[in-house]
Amino acid sequence: MSPETLAQCMSVQEALEPFGGYTEGWNGPTQIKFSKRVMDLGKPLREVTVGELQDIAAAVAEEMKDYFYPRGRA
Repeated sequence: MSPETLAQCMSVQEALEPFGGYTEGWNGPTQIKFSKRVMDLGKPLREVTVGELQDIAAAVAEEMKDYFYPRGRA
């Protein structure tokens, strides 16, 4: 593998990390919200961009904060 190809692979890996957990079965409620938002884009999965997945992951993480860390519990 050339250094350029390796660099591209590492870049893609880094870009995918924020939402990698949504595919590993650790968190049903968050996975459901994540997948619904992806489906709401209304396009084939092959056309979904890394940027869109990152935006969805960030939005879902923000939305689920109170689910995992309810206010009033401290």
